[in-house]
Amino acid sequence: MASGKTAVGRELARRLGWRLFDTGIMYRAATWQAQKGSIYLDDDESVVELIRHSDFQLRAPATADSVELEVYVDGENATPHLREPEVESGVPTVAAIAGVRTLMVQIQQQQAMQGCMIVVGRDIGTVVLPDAPVKIFLDASAEVRAQRRAKERNQDADRASVLAATNRRDELDQRRAASPLVAAQDAITLNTSSLSLVEAVDRAEQIIRAHLPMPVSVVGGEA
Repeated sequence: MASGKTAVGRELARRLGWRLFDTGIMYRAATWQAQKGSIYLDDDESVVELIRHSDFQLRAPATADSVELEVYVDGENATPHLREPEVESGVPTVAAIAGVRTLMVQIQQQQAMQGCMIVVGRDIGTVVLPDAPVKIFLDASAEVRAQRRAKERNQDADRASVLAATNRRDELDQRRAASPLVAAQDAITLNTSSLSLVEAVDRAEQIIRAHLPMPVSVVGGEA
């Protein structure tokens, strides 16, 4: 995991018998759609226009052992493409476009009302679901997150470049005008720098159960 909202969210969803909605897949899918359409990612108007006229749907996972929602664009499952290097590099640019975020947030809010689920993302507690009953802001040092990412991607020999990319994404997310990365005032911060995945999930589960078993809980923060 990185800080790691997706990894923690996935295990929480499994323990609670809920779905995991990682809202980051929406921006990855938007990036993939723009690249597939040969749209320049820094052409905000063209990207927004394409996304506005594209059909984004979230569906239950194809495999029974998965808890993560999958995203389809114009009827095609985009999920297998979302971790491709080209998409990875383009996501920060697309995610910073205010018009794209407005369109994606509308879809995210609608989806989050579809039963019990863990919702993860960088602006969930502040923008997407400001009234969520439980908000957990996961944090970890950039060095620790880069080390975890490198291990996930089998890039242990190139941690310096992973750290640089991590710092760049943090800076972009924190400085963007639309939905900047910031902890909600009523969020509970959980620093995972010195925690194993199991320990982080245990802590997060305790927080959720200590507050109230409501339909939607969120895990946000650095990732």
